Amino acid sequence: MRILHLSADYPDPLQPAKTRAVSNLLALVPEHEHRVISLNRVDWRLGIEATDFADEAGPAHRAVAYGAPPKGLFMRRFLMRLAEWAAADCEAAGFRPDLVHAHKLSVEGLVALELSRRWGAPFAVSIQGDSDLAITGVKRGLRPLHTRVWKEAAAAFPFAPWARDRLDARLGTREERTILLPCPGPADAVMAPAAAPPVIVTAFHFASAGRKNAAALIRALGRAAESVPEIRLDVIGGGDPAAFARLSALARAAAPGRVRFLGALPHAEVQRRFNAACGFALVSKRESYGMVFAEALLAGAPCLIPRGWGIDGYLEEGSAVISADPGNEAEISAGLVRLVREQAALKARLAEIGAAGGLERFRRGAIAAAYREGLEGISGGKARAA
Repeated sequence: MRILHLSADYPDPLQPAKTRAVSNLLALVPEHEHRVISLNRVDWRLGIEATDFADEAGPAHRAVAYGAPPKGLFMRRFLMRLAEWAAADCEAAGFRPDLVHAHKLSVEGLVALELSRRWGAPFAVSIQGDSDLAITGVKRGLRPLHTRVWKEAAAAFPFAPWARDRLDARLGTREERTILLPCPGPADAVMAPAAAPPVIVTAFHFASAGRKNAAALIRALGRAAESVPEIRLDVIGGGDPAAFARLSALARAAAPGRVRFLGALPHAEVQRRFNAACGFALVSKRESYGMVFAEALLAGAPCLIPRGWGIDGYLEEGSAVISADPGNEAEISAGLVRLVREQAALKARLAEIGAAGGLERFRRGAIAAAYREGLEGISGGKARAA
């Protein structure tokens, strides 16, 4: 099948440091012909410019800089202009897709809806809980179009159960197929949980320290030390020296002698650190999925996660995951204490879940199978691999 992918979250020559969640997904299904239009919004006074690029998912992608105002102003007008450009660009290249896959409902989905109408081709949509809920919440004038995208997509791929449920409540219940599709991560080796000292580990890019709620986690650790004096926190990550300086100073004041900054580490080393820790903690604000949670669970580390965000809903609360309100440092602190005090029970349950196959959904093989299932079900099974 020829698939046109629309994504603002795809690494390209214009912005190579974007998350690799979408590119990892496409690499899992090489039997399809993928063409990516990678979107980069620029100043609205500029037009639309594009350059070719290739990667392991395909040889004929397009990195696009398109002019549009910030904060979603005149959003529909500028996205329709982008849709016209995309249609002409594909037709000039002789590419007529069998399916258009929008990798976000609230933005790319509007383009996919227009291209689907123009070509008579079905479209699919991925659901990124953070941005899709935020944009559909504030852009009430676009609610009818967002509702159409949600209900008319031949397949919807929410990253997590809560994103599906909240969009059902906001836009109406879908009748077409909806398949939960975790994001494939860079490392998905399975490691047996093992007893560890009372060291909690966390990992994030320091440029996102605010959204990752790192300061609250460090303050909560200092509070947890009142109940568990031996508790420690290892922080994996880098990429922003100023953020490191702020967090390091905070750790010295709020949790003196209890926080180590390990810097950025190779993926294999990250999983080893997860396995050697008492547990993993990251209580982010507005986390759409968080590949690092799945990586930690697969590495044998129980997780403290944000309630109602990230991977919440995939595993039963208290099994191998504990949730906390990102805005409540007392809850975060209590969760850290539980990771230490209940380590044996949490890791025993995590081992049971793994033995029963309950973690396979987070691995690349199962993610590829779920994506194939969604693709093969489109148009009554007619849209199959070439």
